[in-house]
Amino acid sequence: MTGTAASTQKPNGSGRWAGVTLTVVFATLAVTVQWGVVTTKLDHVEQRLDELIVEARSLRTEYQSIERRVSYLEGRLNGRDEP
Repeated sequence: MTGTAASTQKPNGSGRWAGVTLTVVFATLAVTVQWGVVTTKLDHVEQRLDELIVEARSLRTEYQSIERRVSYLEGRLNGRDEP
């Protein structure tokens, strides 16, 4: 008879609150993990952008050096052409 008496009692709502609490905990955990994943990926993107900036500066310096050499050679060439 205990099974019958338990089924006729009204629920006190503690199960519902436990479900809500558990859902909130899981949602908070999921948001925290997702935030960590996004932050890690953004850190990797930032590091790669820094590497690209360094490479671009290096290439710009090399390009300017080549331009100076070409200008020097053009100047010498133009100087020889004129009598």
